Order: sequence, then structure tokens, then C-alpha cells
Amino acid sequence: GKVTDLKPQPADPGQNIITTLDLDIQHDVENLMKNKKGVILVGAAKSGEILAAVSSPDFRPDLFTGRMSENEWQNVLFHPEKPLINRFNQGLYPPGSIVKMITQSRLLQNQNFNHNEVYKCEGNYQFGDRLFGCWRESGHGDMNLSSAIINSCDIYFYKTINYYDLDMLSESFRMFGFGKITNVDILNESNGIIPSSRFMNQRYGNFGWSRGAVLNICIGQGEILVTPIQVLNFTNLLATNGSAGTPHFVMVDNLPKNVEPKLNLEIWSQIKQDMENVIIHENGTGKIANPYLKNARVFGKTGTAENPHGKDHAWFIGWISFKGELYSVVVLMENAGSGGTKAAPIAKQVFKSIHKHNSKQENL
Repeated sequence: GKVTDLKPQPADPGQNIITTLDLDIQHDVENLMKNKKGVILVGAAKSGEILAAVSSPDFRPDLFTGRMSENEWQNVLFHPEKPLINRFNQGLYPPGSIVKMITQSRLLQNQNFNHNEVYKCEGNYQFGDRLFGCWRESGHGDMNLSSAIINSCDIYFYKTINYYDLDMLSESFRMFGFGKITNVDILNESNGIIPSSRFMNQRYGNFGWSRGAVLNICIGQGEILVTPIQVLNFTNLLATNGSAGTPHFVMVDNLPKNVEPKLNLEIWSQIKQDMENVIIHENGTGKIANPYLKNARVFGKTGTAENPHGKDHAWFIGWISFKGELYSVVVLMENAGSGGTKAAPIAKQVFKSIHKHNSKQENL
């Protein structure tokens, strides 16, 4: 438009950019998130390309073109659902059980740990003067490490905390990129919080916290906070044995260097096998996410994250292996409840969209 105090100035064309987005998948995930609150991210796990991204609720971009009334601005700024927050790189959430594979990797690195040893889940666990519960109040019965991942049993992980300490666990989280920005090419990315003993001492004082804090953190609760873009990067790293590209929206020649978690092949294989069983096993908490597609394998993990400010958040992470490619999916439904019943069905639709549109491209 015209500005009375300035001379007319012709527009100067900027640089062309090529984005990584797949508009077909983007359109599908936007429809899936209509009238919902949360995030869906879809990525190419090997390259780090982001194929689709939704932060919901959002706002109409044309509000910011031309004149905006004071009333319109106030409605967006003070909207109770916070549409101006870019949830996938600024929103901070407890991850819940989707990070149990980090605790799993920490356990498997201990030579004294036996992953076949069975621990009984009776629904609760006494530690000191506190009683810690499992999400299944009646208990899961006898669990080894694999069945604890498949069933997402909390008590198993409580009973195995003697194989590591808080700082060892914190180191494993950071190895997978948590607690720091991913360097995604969207501004104002949050770091998140990965508690260490130093962090806990600074927050609570040297004697203001106990080893019981590790029971919360090992299942993704307590003081730990993550962003969905960190979770996408974590999923990519699991899918690629730690060799994923940095998440990005714009095609560039030189990406920032990503973290490279180092685990032996047996540990990577165990994690993947258990995550596949989360989807295909009759007791798997993510079985609702199974799209039952030919020539495709699906891996996943659900999470129900306790939220001190309201109802639980529902998570699903995973990837689909199809035609030699690995496509990662992160679903976060704010205040929706159980990951297995609320996030997993949406993930199923995302997997179907990925498969449909990539099959279509091959047939062109």
C-alpha cells in the first residue's frame, strides 16, 4: 500500500527458496488437526527434511497483511489457546513414555544388566516413603525389558534404576539431542530442560531432592521438558541408528551438524525390534496406529504425559519403512488423554497418507 511520508519504492524480488514440504501430506495433516490442539510433524528420517508440520490452533496469515484492527490483534494476542505460539519448536512438554527407549539404551550399556531378567509389576512400587504407580493400576505382571517397552510398563523401569544414576541418564538424553536446540531453520527454538544433579541442586538445594526423582525422569516425567521438533529429531535418530540429518524446512547445501548418538548395533536392533512390537504385538500400546499396509513396516511408541496444568498430553512417535525410505511421524495432542487411544489413531491416518502419496508418485 501507499505510505504518505515515503516516496514509492518498487518491490525488490528476494531469493528463491525450495522447501522440503510435501503439499499433499501437509494438506492431509492440516485436515487431521482441524479443531484440535497440538502438533503433527512428518519427516524424512535420513535427510532430516520436514515433509509436513502443523501447530494447532493457528491464525489466518492474511491478518498480518495490510491493516489490522486493534480488536483483531487483541483477539489473537490474548486467545486462550495461544495461536501465536509455534508449538513444534517453542512449546515445552513433558514427553512421558516416548523417551523410555533412552532409558532402555542406558540399561543396555551396563554390562551387569540382564535384559531378560523378569521384574513383577503389581501396579505400584514403594521407594522410600513414596508410592509410585504404574499407568495400569492392576499391574502388568512379570516383565522383562522388551515386554516393558511393548506394554509401556512403568514399574519395570522404577525397579531397574540401580543400574544408572541421574547424570548418566541426563547424558543419554543429551546424546539424543534433548536439552539443546536442534538448529531447525525456524527462529526462536526452545532448549527444553534435561535435569542433571547440578540442575536439581540449583533448583531445590543439595538436600532438597532425592534419588526418587530419577523414577520420574526415567519414564519422561518430573522436571524434563522437550519440544516436538526435538522429539522428531529423536525419532529420526532411532530410525537411522544415530545418523539422521538435522531437521530442516528449506533445501540447502550445508546443514548444521546433528548429534550422533553412539550405540552398538545390538542395542539399536533391540530398540527397533521392541518398537515394531509396540505396533504389531497384541499387547502393544501402539497397535491402534497400525495401518496394515503391504510392503511396509511400522515402528512406534506411545506416551501419556502427566500435565501439572491440566489433562494429560497424548504422544505418539514412530516411523514407516517403505520402498527403502524411512518416514518419521510425531503426534502430540494437548490435554487429550492417552497416547494409545488419542494420538495413535491420528498417527495411523498419517502413515496412510505417507504411503498413499509416495505410492502415487512412483506410479507417475
